Amino acid sequence: MNPKIITAALAVVVVCFAGIGTLTVKSVSENIAASDREFALTSNVLSPLFDIYALKIVDGQAKASKALIDPKEFCASLTKLETEAERLIAEYNRHPELVAQHTLVKAYLKKAREMCDRGQIEALNSSAMTAELYAVIDPMTELINSLLLENLSVSRKYKDAADSALINFERFSSVAAGLGIVFAVAPWIGNKPKSVKRKIKR
Repeated sequence: MNPKIITAALAVVVVCFAGIGTLTVKSVSENIAASDREFALTSNVLSPLFDIYALKIVDGQAKASKALIDPKEFCASLTKLETEAERLIAEYNRHPELVAQHTLVKAYLKKAREMCDRGQIEALNSSAMTAELYAVIDPMTELINSLLLENLSVSRKYKDAADSALINFERFSSVAAGLGIVFAVAPWIGNKPKSVKRKIKR
């Protein structure tokens, strides 16, 4: 095989390998970054938001009304919890459904604080207040759970895309390596050593 053709073929393989390698690295980096963003929203925003509503408010109110924790401290914490929830919602780009449902929770918290100010701590555990509490909290926790699953699904999609890009590059690398070996040994294939004719002395 012509050495020039072999050199050109090897150059094409190297250029393709470098180009596809660059694109693969870019694709993997972008997908991993996107996956990390979705996972961060799940871990650092939605999970703490769920805890605020499901644990700190609901569980706190039940314990405060039964004097299992300091009622005054719980009442004082409601404003802080509301502010923290609004900060997390803002970090989640003020998702319209979260904002709308938080408005209802906020109205309930205002009512609970007013009862605290009047010293009606035990009334927080009344059937009417409990029903009102769960009427605003349950839809919120269901929405957060739905968003958690959605974010985890999107995160998984980006991770799968990154894994797929790496697998495809691995396959291409194998092909490129094979071609490189073929072109490297091609000059030695089919070349028969020249026979040396000996002169016979008479």
